[in-house]
Parts: sequence; structure tokens; C-alpha cells
Amino acid sequence: MQEISLVSFSGVFALRDGVSEKEFLPRLHAFFQHFIDMGFATGYRVMRREALDGFGKTLPAFTYRGELVYPDLEREHAAYEYVKQHGEQVNSLHVAMNSLVKPDADFFLETRIA
Repeated sequence: MQEISLVSFSGVFALRDGVSEKEFLPRLHAFFQHFIDMGFATGYRVMRREALDGFGKTLPAFTYRGELVYPDLEREHAAYEYVKQHGEQVNSLHVAMNSLVKPDADFFLETRIA
């Protein structure tokens, strides 16, 4: 039986001072949902980091992790190229979301291996 490939594009970040989750989350949801509506992604999740006593000391400082799930690398790469084109709709969603995030956010791509 052939297994469906899964790819996750994740970002770790913190909100700018004075920005609440209530203010930020609708913008993040709108941005992620756009990728689903465009047929690139299949889902997403947003996680808040919870500290574990004695662990995580070597991790960068972040409060949240957003994950956008793609069925394969081809669609993730196509979505990335789509963002790079700075089209009006995706750019406005991206700016609205990113304006509430501290500039030291970082991103990574993961592919399922098992």
C-alpha cells in the first residue's frame, strides 16, 4: 500500500509586545486558510509552547509554532513560489500576520519519513 507523503512548513515565533493571541490568531488563520483555499495545503495547526522544567534550554526563544501541512514537496515548493511573487492577496495576508510577530521568527521544512 502506497503512503501519502506529508510535508510541514513550520515557523517558530513570538508576538510583538502588546499583541494578544486574540488579535493575532484571526490573521494567522486567514493566511493559512488561503493556502488551503488555493489548493496548496491540506491543513494547519498552531501550537503554544509550554515550558518543561529543565528542558528546552538549547532551543531558540519562541512562544508559538505554526505548521502548514502539504501533501507533498511539489505543492509546498509551488506555494513558496506563489508567496515570492508578492501577489496582492497573499501579500496583504502575509503582511497583516507578520506585522504582529517579532522579527526573529524562524522557519523550517520537514518531510515525513515514517
